[in-house]
Amino acid sequence: MDPDVRSFAQVMSILVPSLVVLIATVVVSIKVIWRSKLPPAARPSRIDDDRFERLEQAVDSIAIEVERISESQRFAVKLLAERNAESTPERASRPNAS
Repeated sequence: MDPDVRSFAQVMSILVPSLVVLIATVVVSIKVIWRSKLPPAARPSRIDDDRFERLEQAVDSIAIEVERISESQRFAVKLLAERNAESTPERASRPNAS
């Protein structure tokens, strides 16, 4: 396997889940800060709380799906590396055509 492709896959398998966790953290942090700055009378209604809860659940499920995608990418990279390692001895055992 091309080293550039392998390094790209490794970087993406770390970067994508990290970004999802970062986005989820920012969303939750904004929610906490926003709530703490509101006076008690201006607190959001139960409907807003339900919407935020659904948003958090959606972000969590997206994070799980992204993790599954990154796991499948790691698995595919591993399979390609194994296939490349198996085919390398065949090339080495062939005499040069020069």
